Amino acid sequence: MTLEQQIKHYMTNLFNLPQDEVWDCEVIDEVSDEVLPEQYVRLGPLSNKLLQTYTYYSDTLLEMNIYPFILYYQKQLIAIGYIDENHEMDFLYLHNTVITLLDQKHLLQKGES
Repeated sequence: MTLEQQIKHYMTNLFNLPQDEVWDCEVIDEVSDEVLPEQYVRLGPLSNKLLQTYTYYSDTLLEMNIYPFILYYQKQLIAIGYIDENHEMDFLYLHNTVITLLDQKHLLQKGES
């Protein structure tokens, strides 16, 4: 499974989403300081870096105000997670280009929620 398929499977199980719902993806470049929480970019290697952001949408996700995402910096995986209904970022994986800060990717590979 691709990373995109894994996150879709994980989120569908986690939030009990319809299995056959169509997902869309918005891809944009954004400055890390505007995307990630301050504690992850302040004075660190990600400060002011341009990230490629992949944000996923479906009708149900929009209704629930949940936004799964994958972030890259120069083709290096930086983050996998979602913005929850409280507008907080929940990460499954987070890397600052030097070290891995959080790695829960095994949840995606197992398809667990």
